Amino acid sequence: MKTSSFILLLCVLFVALLLTFLVRKEQRSINKLSNTFIRLLRKFDSWQMMR
Repeated sequence: MKTSSFILLLCVLFVALLLTFLVRKEQRSINKLSNTFIRLLRKFDSWQMMR
């Protein structure tokens, strides 16, 4: 009984770590995408000012 509960606890911890890793990776990619979009908007604004 102790062994099975210990294995279950390890599995739950592993899944929690995996989910944390995936969420952080997704947040980084979203931040990168939004930074690229903001940079493009700034270029467009500066191009509009030059005209």
